[in-house]
Amino acid sequence: MDPSLRGDYNSTSVWKALELAMSCANPSSQRRPNMSQVISGLKECLTSENLMRSKNPELDSDSSLEMTMSFNTNVFPSAR
Repeated sequence: MDPSLRGDYNSTSVWKALELAMSCANPSSQRRPNMSQVISGLKECLTSENLMRSKNPELDSDSSLEMTMSFNTNVFPSAR
């Protein structure tokens, strides 16, 4: 892992995000997740990470910022 993180991360959420990224790169389109699944997976990772941070009050102020992620799933491509 990145040494600049100083161990300040939830390894389970990191592995889940990595597995999700790898599944997105699957050569078979049938085996790749759709965007709803990607968003759901990323939200799970973020929830896990925020939960870890809330349980560890000794984290320094730089790392104790709660991370948030917002997705607008109502966006559709426009015609060119």
